[in-house]
Formats: sequence, C-alpha cells, structure tokens
Amino acid sequence: MLVTRRSMLIAASLAAAPTPAWARRLSSGQFTHGVASGDPLPRAVILWTRFAPAPGGDGRIAYEVSEQEDFRRVVKRGAATAGAANDYCVKVDVRGLRPGRIYYYRFLAGGGPSPTGITRTAPDGPTDSLSFAFFSCCNYPFGYFHAYAHAAARSDVDIAIHVGDYIYEYAKGYYPSAEETAPGRVLEPVREVVTYAEYCQRYALYHADPDLQELRRLKPLSVVWDDHELANDTYKDGAQNHQAPAEGTWADRLAAASKAYFDWTPIRLPERTGPRIYRSLDWGDLARIVLLDTRYIGRDKQLDYRTDLMPLIEASGGDMAAAVARFRREKLDVETRQLLGAAQEQWMAGELAGSKARGQAWQVLAQQIVIGRQNAPPEMLNYLPAGLSAGSRRWFESGVQMSALGLPWNLDAWGGYPKAQERFLAACAAQGANALVLAGDSHNCWVSNLPAARETSSGGRNAAIEFAGGSVSSPGFESTLTNAQPGQREASMRGANPTMAFCDVTNRGYGKVKLTRGACEAEWVAFPSIRERTAPAPIVSRFSSQASASAGPGAWAVG
Repeated sequence: MLVTRRSMLIAASLAAAPTPAWARRLSSGQFTHGVASGDPLPRAVILWTRFAPAPGGDGRIAYEVSEQEDFRRVVKRGAATAGAANDYCVKVDVRGLRPGRIYYYRFLAGGGPSPTGITRTAPDGPTDSLSFAFFSCCNYPFGYFHAYAHAAARSDVDIAIHVGDYIYEYAKGYYPSAEETAPGRVLEPVREVVTYAEYCQRYALYHADPDLQELRRLKPLSVVWDDHELANDTYKDGAQNHQAPAEGTWADRLAAASKAYFDWTPIRLPERTGPRIYRSLDWGDLARIVLLDTRYIGRDKQLDYRTDLMPLIEASGGDMAAAVARFRREKLDVETRQLLGAAQEQWMAGELAGSKARGQAWQVLAQQIVIGRQNAPPEMLNYLPAGLSAGSRRWFESGVQMSALGLPWNLDAWGGYPKAQERFLAACAAQGANALVLAGDSHNCWVSNLPAARETSSGGRNAAIEFAGGSVSSPGFESTLTNAQPGQREASMRGANPTMAFCDVTNRGYGKVKLTRGACEAEWVAFPSIRERTAPAPIVSRFSSQASASAGPGAWAVG
C-alpha cells in the first residue's frame, strides 16, 4: 500500500510539473532524501528537503503548497537556496496558511519536482481530538524501522513526535557488534561521528531508509534530541563518549552535532543563539505539546555509584546505611542539582500555567528520560544467562542492590535527580490540567502513574501519567534477560513497582495516543522482530486514562 501510494503521488507531481519561465531558471540536480515537514502552527509549517546541485555550488530551487494533490491551485510558492554550508539541506518556514488544513507540498528544480509530501497545520480554536505517534531510540544497524512504516500508513495519526536518539554516533562494530548487526544494515561512516561532515553523513544514511522517508513525507514531525544525536551520556559540560583532546573540544563537537541536527530535521531554528531546542506547540483549545530538553542544556553531570557511593562505603567501614544516608545528603538529594536547568524549569511552569489558563484539557510533555519508579526485583538475576559478560552482570546486580536500598537503579534518568523530579511533578500538579509525560531512552516500554510525592502509592489522582515508549530498533531487556519465560520479565517488573501499570521489555515498536477533552487513549504497537525487511504482524496493547477538570489525570486502565 505504501509503495502504491508513493507512486501515485510522485506520478501526480510529474504530471503537474511546472512550465512557467521562472521555474525553468531553477538549478539542475537531485533531491537526495525525499521531503519532510514539521512543527506545525495554525498558520505555518516547516518544509524540508535536500538538493544536490549539478555540477556543484549553490542550487536554486522552489517550493509549492496546495490544498489539492494535483497542484492546480497553489496557495504558497517561493524560492530557496541549497548550499554546502547546510549540507544542501533546505528548510522553509511557510506562513499565511489556514488552521487545521491538510496541505500538499513539493520542491521544484530544473530537472523536475521532488516527491509530493502531505502535511497539516494545527487547529486554532475548538478542537475535538489530537492523535499522534511517538518514537525513540532508532539504531540503524540493529534492524529495520518497522515502527516508522506502520505509523506512516495510518490515517489516524495527525503528527509524529520523536523524543530522541534519532541517530547513534557510534563506530561500526561497537553498538551493535558485527554479530548483532542485521543483514543489509551497513553503517556509514564506519568511524564514530565527531565532525559536522560526519554527523551529516550519518543523518544521510538514516534518511536513505525508505520507512523513515515515508514517515517524514506523510506526517509533520516534531523532534527533540537525547544523547546519541550528540554523544552518549551528554550533560551540559560534556559527555561520557567524548574524549578530549583526541576528539577535539566538547564545544566544537556540540556545535557540529547540533548544527547537523537542526539542518537535517524539519523543526524551527532556536529563537536565540546556542543549541536551545525546547519549545511548545498548541493543538487548538485541546492540548499544548511542550518539547523539553532533559539531556543537555541544564543537566548536571550524572552521578555514578562506582565513584560517588563506593568511596563512602569504604570511608564508613562498610556501614551501608550510613554510607547511603551520606550519599543522599551530600550528592543525590542536593536541592540545587539540576536536570532541566533553572531557566527551562521556569519556562516549563509558565507553559503549563498558560495552557491551563487557556482551557486546554491536556499538556503533553515530550522529553527524553523515564520518570516513573523502576525497582529491580531480586528474581531478575535468575533471568541472566550463564554466558553474560561480567560487566553486564555487575550492572544488573547493582540495580537489584540499589533498589533494595531504596536508591534509583538508573542514575541517568529522572531518579538520579530527585529534587528536580519533585519540582517537575509539583509543577504538573499545580500548573497543569492533565499532564501526559512522554519518554524514551530506556529501549523498553513503561506505562506509569506519577504521584506528586515520589513514594506515594498509585491510588487516586496523579500529578501526571507517563507513557515511556520503547525503542524503534535499539535492543531492550530481551537481549540480556534471556532465561525468562514469555511474560515473566514483565510480571516481575510490575510486581516490584506499584505505580507501573504496564510494561513491555521484549519487543520494539512505537506509541500512539489519541487525546480528547475527556480521555487519553493509548496504544503500544510492538513488533516481535526487526531483523527482517518484512515486518511481522504487530502486537497492540491498549490503555487509557480519564481527564479531570482540575484534579489531574486518572490512573491508567489497561485493556
């Protein structure tokens, strides 16, 4: 169906190719990576393409926007330049459109038009529903992007949201290893990407994927980065996977990575200089989508049990309780420890309050990392295979031990920033109407209730609800906890975490959400395998929450 639909649209483009004199002055060349649109406003949308001029230099192209697929009545037309400074990526912020409309668009060059894309503007005023798909953690060599293709073909998806790890920066053979790499998924460039040119080459590889191209062509996209668009375990002053001076300065790498990201994604440029990516979009009087940066702009460096807790245990003479209390007091629970940063935290609170004052029923907080509690049950160690590496085994053993001590398993998630977590949930409870948090990063799917107080049980209303969608292709717990029977891993995790309503730590996929004034209806669309080009039938799990007038969203109901 996708191929047929694509062929029909391209044929329509060719049939309506421009003939005016101004069009004949356009450059010859090739549209190399399809078209895309993003960040829809009621009267504007970003259009994107990449054009390689022949024989080189800058290329002059044009764009057209129409409410008709055959382009017989063009409502917006303009010119654009493709140049080497932006890796020949072209972005146009088309203004003066009408709210809540579907539009067809294409780019034009001397050799003919690009494929035709479909986009839409956000509604303005009374709005009955918002339906979106969201994604995270897409590692090209691990497998095929079945989630993108499936969502692209759906007629019930208004917009696509990506919460990070859109690409991975690693060298060939590192993650995944050669043995783990799916057939036909060859990584380019082969080295770890560090320079602007290398980041662009990696984006070019990902965007050559037909499923990602189709999603971008058919759905407006809004994205925020996680760490791998920059470097693994990024924080405001560096990253675990950046080694200076061998890889240059962190400032130079950040500038290269963020420029490549802004050039290759169909989002608006930041309003001020520097890599600020947080922003918001309204969907009529129904919802505000608040896109946050929990990864870079305000984040203090992650704590590490090996360097931050173990020395305290040694200093206490092995008194674990005293060491944990000191770790909490001096490191983990420090009031000034930041994740969003003070400026973004204040901005977010204002966005929530403004949305609530406008009468919007929902606030969607699209961000990178999991906030819901994740205790590791002791029986998890029984699911580890005998041949697991010593490092991986220690990681799981540490998770079980820390959970037993009441400490967060993953210090890179919200649990490693408990005071920032408390402020975040307090803002959702006090300044939002019904807050829905989206997350990625963990490669597994977690659906949780989020009480305002961290240790509160899941009964009653919530500060927010969370849908942490699993990965498109990056492996989850199924790759290490291999001794479990079907459903056993999930049952263990739910049993150890009373605020967790659902989880899937076995399959890859994407989330789909429909919001109305009264409810949130969600789907986790999962694929048992991503190593073959043809997608298997998806497994669809459903859950819902009821909105309230002022008390926050109701607890998730599964099924």
